[in-house]
Amino acid sequence: MKTVLLIILSFVAHTFLLAGLKFLMVGWFTVTTKLMENVLVNVPDGADRAIFWGRILGFTSHPMLWIFILAVNYGNS
Repeated sequence: MKTVLLIILSFVAHTFLLAGLKFLMVGWFTVTTKLMENVLVNVPDGADRAIFWGRILGFTSHPMLWIFILAVNYGNS
C-alpha cells in the first residue's frame, strides 16, 4: 500500500513541478518578448539595442546557445 501511495504521490509531484516549469518558461519568454517590442518601438536605435539585449537574455537563459552566440560574435568581429 505504501508503494502505491508513493508512486501516486511521485506522479502528482512530477506533474505539478512540470506544470510550474512550463508556466515559468512561458512567462519568461512573454516578458522578454514584450521587452524587445518596447525597445524596438520606443528607441531610435532600437534594433541595435534589441539585438544587444537579445544576446544577453539568450546567453543567460540558454546555456546551450553560448557556443553559437560566441561563434556568431567572433565571426562578425
